[in-house]
Amino acid sequence: MSPSLSVSACVRAGLALAGAALALTGCAGGAAQSTRPAASVRSVPGDVTFSYANETRPAGLPSPRSSPAMAYDAARPESLLFGGEGSSDMWAWNGHRWAQLHPVHSPGPRAWAEMAYDPRHRQVVLFGGSARGSRLNDTWLWNGRDWTRATPAFTPAPTIEEGITFFSGTGTVLMFSGDDIGPNHLYSWDGADWTDLPFTGGPPRSAFQGGFSVDPKRRVVVLLADDINKTTLQHWEFDGRVWTHRDVATPPVRALVQTADDERTHTIVMFGGVGHNDTWTWDGTRWTQRHPLHSPSMRSSTGPMPGMAYDAARGRVVVFGGIDVRTNRPLNDTWTWNGEDWSQVPPEGSR
Repeated sequence: MSPSLSVSACVRAGLALAGAALALTGCAGGAAQSTRPAASVRSVPGDVTFSYANETRPAGLPSPRSSPAMAYDAARPESLLFGGEGSSDMWAWNGHRWAQLHPVHSPGPRAWAEMAYDPRHRQVVLFGGSARGSRLNDTWLWNGRDWTRATPAFTPAPTIEEGITFFSGTGTVLMFSGDDIGPNHLYSWDGADWTDLPFTGGPPRSAFQGGFSVDPKRRVVVLLADDINKTTLQHWEFDGRVWTHRDVATPPVRALVQTADDERTHTIVMFGGVGHNDTWTWDGTRWTQRHPLHSPSMRSSTGPMPGMAYDAARGRVVVFGGIDVRTNRPLNDTWTWNGEDWSQVPPEGSR
C-alpha cells in the first residue's frame, strides 16, 4: 500500500489536526473537509508527526508517547508495550510497575503496530505499523527473551491499528484490515504463515478502523466499526466463517475506537477514541455507558492514541500514554480499570 493517502483517506483526516505539531503527507488534491464536528472527525494513523524532544520522565517509566503497540503476554505473564511515535523501546508491566526490556533484536521504530498474544504458540505477534510516513508489513515474534522476524509465505497488505486478537473459533490470531481504499480483509496467523481468510458477508469498505475483541460470553469476534457512511458506530460479529451485523444501540460515533476483553467481568471494555474519554462495556447483549468516579483525561482529539491491553493476571484493563488534548503533548501516565472505576498508577508504581 502506498504511503500516499487517497482522497477518501484525506477526507477522514479532515481539519481536526490543526494546532498540533504535525505533518500531513501525500494527500491528493481536492479532498473535501469532513462534515462531522472536529472532535469526531476521522484521523488517519501514520500521517501525523509530533515532536517528542526534551520529554522527561521518572526513572523506570516509559517516556511519553502515543500509539504504542500493547498486548498481554500470558506466558510470562505481563503486559508489553512496544514503540509508539518517536520510540522503539520495549517495556513490561507486571501490575505494579514498568520495567524496560533489552532484547538483542527489535522490530525497529514504529507507531500504530498491531500486537496480540498467540496462546497456541506462546508467542506475541507484532505486525506492521508506520515509520517516517511509510506503512510497514513485516511480522515479528516475541518469545519472552528476544524478537525474531518471521518469514511467512504470504504477507498481508500494510495494516495500521485496525484490530488484532486471538480467536479460539479459528485457533489463530485474526487481524482486521479495512481503509476505505480496497475491500476489507481478515488475515489469520497460524504461527508460521498468514492467510487471507475467506468469509461471508461482512462490513462494507466504508467501515474503517474499530475496536476488535472477542465477546467473553458468546465467543464471537466483535468489531465496533467507524463507518464513514453511518452516524453511529456499527456493531459487527464474526463466528469464524460469517459476519453478522447487530442492530444494537452503540456508543456515540468516533474514530479510532479501542476495546479490550475483560475476562474477569466477561465484558468488552471500550475507552475513548478521537474526542472522547468515556467508558462503555458490552455484556453480550448491550453496550452500557459506565460512569466511573475517576477516568483518564481525553487522550486524543486528532488521532494519536494511548496503548490499551487487558492484564489477565491482575484482572485489569491497562491504558498508557496518548496525546494530551489541552497541550498536544504526549503523555506517559498509566491507568487501570477494575470493572467499576479507573485508577491512576503513581509514577513510581503501585505498592
